[in-house]
Amino acid sequence: MPVRAYWKKLTAVISAIAALFSVSGCNGSSGGKQGSVSKADPPAVTGSVTVTVFDVGKADAMVVQTANKVTVIDAGNKGDGKVIERFLTAQGIDTINTLMITHYDKDHVGGAARLINRMNIEKIYTPDYVGTAEEYTGFMEKVTEKGKELTVMKAGSDLTWKDDDAVFQLFAANRTNYGKNEENDFSLVLYMQHGENSFLFSGDAEEARQNEIMSMKLGEVTFLKYPYHGCYLSTTENFLNACKPKYAVICCSEKEDADPSTVQTLKDRGVKAYYTTGGTVTAVSDGKTLTVTQGE
Repeated sequence: MPVRAYWKKLTAVISAIAALFSVSGCNGSSGGKQGSVSKADPPAVTGSVTVTVFDVGKADAMVVQTANKVTVIDAGNKGDGKVIERFLTAQGIDTINTLMITHYDKDHVGGAARLINRMNIEKIYTPDYVGTAEEYTGFMEKVTEKGKELTVMKAGSDLTWKDDDAVFQLFAANRTNYGKNEENDFSLVLYMQHGENSFLFSGDAEEARQNEIMSMKLGEVTFLKYPYHGCYLSTTENFLNACKPKYAVICCSEKEDADPSTVQTLKDRGVKAYYTTGGTVTAVSDGKTLTVTQGE
């Protein structure tokens, strides 16, 4: 590698690490004890909640909209940020109230730098580890450039907040080390309650993280953003037995489709499953019923 290129890359990495240690931490004090989900005294339903899962291949990019607030969960690959940006600006929206990056794989953090550069971001939640992807470095550099603060979810922490008539609970991974090449298990997990409908966004949780989610005893959920792009794991059967979703969405592509064993397992359980190979998926909750459509 030429000396100039080497120093340029080294400088970028140092900048990203410096940005990581300059951000604010989160001890989860407002979210209660890790491992439980509070369902007591939910707010009265006054409007609808819309979840949009974009067709961006084998990558996660989602928007949750309550009456007055916008939450973005992951931003796909590099270039996918424009899909989210255009979707929101077409509605006259220039502010993302909450940006949540479940983990730092390129197919989750890739489009985040664009969103930070071009939209008003109020809060950013991230897991507590240093990523290795080039897209992670670009994200951290843009955070520093724009003077944004990150709320880093420390191991075992959780956080609860309300947006209009929806309750959000964000859970960090329980551990600080899952072994080599196990970034997926650092995935932040988001649980949302809107009236009688519940939503679980599970990032790329693999076996260790799925076991942690099961230990939360969430009970049945209405809508599951299926973990890890539809891969079938040793915990898959137990995980689905625990959360018993009515609807599931798998972010996948024609080249990298969901595992046939996962597809069959969902069918056997009567889960209405949607695959983003068929187009963007939209779920609308009125607090009682959930209407799911695709490609419309």
